Amino acid sequence: MMSVYLHELKQNGKLLTIWTAVVAGMNFIIMFIYPQMAGQTEEVMNIYANLGAFSDAFGINRLSLGSALGFYGVEGGAMISIGGGMLAGLLGSGILCKEEGKHTAEFLMTMPVRREKVALQKLAAVCTLVVLFNLVCGAAGVGAFAVIEETLDGELFLKYHIAQLVMQLEIGCICFGISAFLRKVSMGVGIGVALIFYFLQMFVNISEDMEWLKYITPYYYSDASYILAGYDMELGIMIWGVLLGIVATAVGTWWFGRKDLMG
Repeated sequence: MMSVYLHELKQNGKLLTIWTAVVAGMNFIIMFIYPQMAGQTEEVMNIYANLGAFSDAFGINRLSLGSALGFYGVEGGAMISIGGGMLAGLLGSGILCKEEGKHTAEFLMTMPVRREKVALQKLAAVCTLVVLFNLVCGAAGVGAFAVIEETLDGELFLKYHIAQLVMQLEIGCICFGISAFLRKVSMGVGIGVALIFYFLQMFVNISEDMEWLKYITPYYYSDASYILAGYDMELGIMIWGVLLGIVATAVGTWWFGRKDLMG
């Protein structure tokens, strides 16, 4: 019964390993810059203060680069947000449609299990891979703080990484739903969905007139510039995002169980 799940874990293991090594590694290395920047905080903050809308878009106006956690949110946070969102999008967008694109549907149909269960096992594999990615990235962050001997606010750090995990799972579920309607694997779909959501969050940060976009982009409730600055987590928006992911999953699973995979 779990052969599909294990197969997907194995098949996507290389992608996960490379992607995680790059993102977690860069996140770890970039924190080594902080001790050198700590003595130039005032000059750096003055530079960012004059960037106007650019500073607002990335939330730099809310986070202080003078603290290690603020620096982590601006530099490492962007790496995890973009990298994690793209990974979740890639995994989700190709997990179902590859059965048609790679002409493996014939094998899938010989298995003594309903298509819906196959789809859910594939989704479970996507979620597992995303969780593993976040565990390694979180561990890399903790390790970086320990190496540079900076105090880590464990509560804010944990809140941020939980929000990141939920955000990436939402993107993965949305792309999973989209995958059911595709006939060929397209890397552009998963990457595109993640980047669109990311840029929508920039519009939310720049203009109050665009605040309604927070109900669309999962990057809103996982924004480092809010969470690591001590703002309350937007639990209502997060729950709404979880519901969107569940709906996308349900629609994708339903359609995958009824579409003509041989066509």
